[in-house]
Amino acid sequence: MENTTLFNISIFSGYAYVGRCREFVWIPGDMIAHQRMTSTFVMRGLECSYEIDALMIRKDLYLRCDDGREYVVGNFQISDIDDSENISGIAESCDLLFEKFPQMKTITEGEQVLVSKQTQVMAFKVVSNVINSVRVGQSVDTKSAKEVVGHMVDEIIQCPDALMNLINIKSFDDYTFTHNINVATLSVLLGQELGVSPDELHELGLGALMHDVGKLKVSLSILNKDGKLTDAEFNEMKQHPTMGYEILCKSGDISEQARLVCLQHHEKFQGRGYPKGIKGEEISLFARICSVADVYDALTTDRPYRTAMAPYDAVKIIMSGVDSQFDPAVLTAFMRRFSIYPSGSLVMLSNGSVGLVLRPNPKTVLRPTIKLLRAADGSPVVDRVEIDLNDNKSLFITGAADASVLNIRESAPPKI
Repeated sequence: MENTTLFNISIFSGYAYVGRCREFVWIPGDMIAHQRMTSTFVMRGLECSYEIDALMIRKDLYLRCDDGREYVVGNFQISDIDDSENISGIAESCDLLFEKFPQMKTITEGEQVLVSKQTQVMAFKVVSNVINSVRVGQSVDTKSAKEVVGHMVDEIIQCPDALMNLINIKSFDDYTFTHNINVATLSVLLGQELGVSPDELHELGLGALMHDVGKLKVSLSILNKDGKLTDAEFNEMKQHPTMGYEILCKSGDISEQARLVCLQHHEKFQGRGYPKGIKGEEISLFARICSVADVYDALTTDRPYRTAMAPYDAVKIIMSGVDSQFDPAVLTAFMRRFSIYPSGSLVMLSNGSVGLVLRPNPKTVLRPTIKLLRAADGSPVVDRVEIDLNDNKSLFITGAADASVLNIRESAPPKI
């Protein structure tokens, strides 16, 4: 972005509201020998909602203008706080949200995806609006939330064979913005697999999109802690489902079905969950669905205290909770829809080649249909080659492949 001044800016970092500034001035670095030098920024009239030292440990900022424009400031660092009216720093980039949206998890170029980028950006804005409304004590804008969930449900229903695309959090400092969108996507997929009607999928998606709204009432020090919570801190954290339910009850036009997702998504199928310790079918079906989606996305997302798990490893952990935490019927649907290697997973084949899982095979979960990305000799596969492993018994999956190690993203994009 060129030299720009933004006025009356709300500043977020993930789920944490940072504050407002009167002006945000962006000054891009000069171009020297086709290389951009360090860019700088100035925040004038910053009103921070907590100590500015806490802001200095953040990685990315999300800026929201009063006129609706939204920007992402990437890899920023505050360098001068001597003048509280003119706080300055450096950053790698400042881009419009739509142009600088996070990459999708393990999706290669050209693949048809379940939820479009436009809808995901819209969902991102809805979540930010929810945060801002709750912060100032206003009710949640249910109209825009229902609209974006409607888009998500329609796109998922219309593209049953598309790859599951979840937002990659590596571009953002706090994961809860995108986590809510991912959980809504996964929940709708699971609901569809369980035969939930299209109308009810809207209620499921709305509840999943709002499932963590109660965290806005939890102390920032607890939400941002990367170590083990004390008993007192965990007790406060356990209040967020109840607080979220109360927020949604005050926001008219949200059904009890959707509100119960927020209240019950931390209950366990065999009991001993929270906030009420109910079990079995005392827990609403939609909350039981959201519980699986919530854990899966949390496991496959980078966090400050651990790197993301491969989908294969996350599925194994979720399946280990079949007798305690999760509804077996929901887990059965999860395995039918996602298999051990969900759509979008990168896998290593027995001959040394690498493939991208396109569609799971419900009858043989270890033999999905894949698209070949890299041949056994290490060369990129330029033409589109699909292999149904159920029909090709000479090949089998030996394990998950790591995109960074195999340098998949840097290879030539396959032809469609």
